[in-house]
Amino acid sequence: MTQTLSMSVLYKKLSAIGFSKRFVREKGLPSWWNEELDNKPAAVLEGAGHIAQRLHLDLKSLLAENQKPQFKPLLHTKFKYHQQDKADVPDVAHQLASRVAEVVADTIKLEFQPIPSDPHQVRSEIVAKHPQVTLYSLLDYCWQHGIAVVYFKNYPKKTRKIRGMIQWQAEHPVIVLSSGNTQPVCLAFDLAHELGHLALGHIQEGILIDDDIKQGCDDREERDSNQFAVKLLVNSFDNSIGHKKFNNAKDLKNKIIQLIQSDSTIDPSALALNYGWYNKDYFALSMGCVNLINPAKEGHKTINKFLEQHLNWEELSDDNADYLDQILGE
Repeated sequence: MTQTLSMSVLYKKLSAIGFSKRFVREKGLPSWWNEELDNKPAAVLEGAGHIAQRLHLDLKSLLAENQKPQFKPLLHTKFKYHQQDKADVPDVAHQLASRVAEVVADTIKLEFQPIPSDPHQVRSEIVAKHPQVTLYSLLDYCWQHGIAVVYFKNYPKKTRKIRGMIQWQAEHPVIVLSSGNTQPVCLAFDLAHELGHLALGHIQEGILIDDDIKQGCDDREERDSNQFAVKLLVNSFDNSIGHKKFNNAKDLKNKIIQLIQSDSTIDPSALALNYGWYNKDYFALSMGCVNLINPAKEGHKTINKFLEQHLNWEELSDDNADYLDQILGE
């Protein structure tokens, strides 16, 4: 195959496993790549090396003639499904997320400190340093305990996505969040859910993947992690509004402000989200209230700003620096 090696050949092979030409150009190749290199075998061979590394592929299978590209073997993986076909594994998404976790772990120096299994104790530790339990204070808590957190959502368009992942790497956990809902409180809930998995001992090695995070899951560990997250975010105010109907988001906001006067450590947007958690018919109203309280939708940027501050950029290879720059720049 080396005699006829070209990017068009690689694009065709990669499209068979879910990677479009555009995705490979934007995410699989380094930023300095240009079309003039597409038909130069030596350059294409180097490009294939970058693609294999960034997309977590076995290079030999990528280059082999008449062979489908194969992903690299992963650590032992525990999948958390939500009433979906358990044979339907989100291979592409969790392979890409795993590669991100590897690169992040290789570029930071952390010592993991176990977190309490009691969410109220975790909450007390957070509010001893911060006025409220928010995405920002949760991130600070994670990094102080040697838990790296990254937001990553660079998946091919038609690929089945994941919501969150924990990967043990270099003796400390890396949490990858991938929700398309970037309101800080929504990402705070997802992060608190993943912390629940860690705190409750659901993962002590390998990888745990949440394909989604929902109420009413029939998985005991998922239910326990949901409850951990709820108690961490809203303390004793869980479902405190009940099923009361509201005319609009402003009325719901006023009710929330009234309720939490006795506990200023609760983020009011977390209680708005909690109302939607228990009232699916009014979820749109609850999200309207979230936007009324905090219209910013840049929680993903907050996550990766923390990450950027903890990276040891001087220890990164040029290719990994380019790769992470692509991720953090979104």
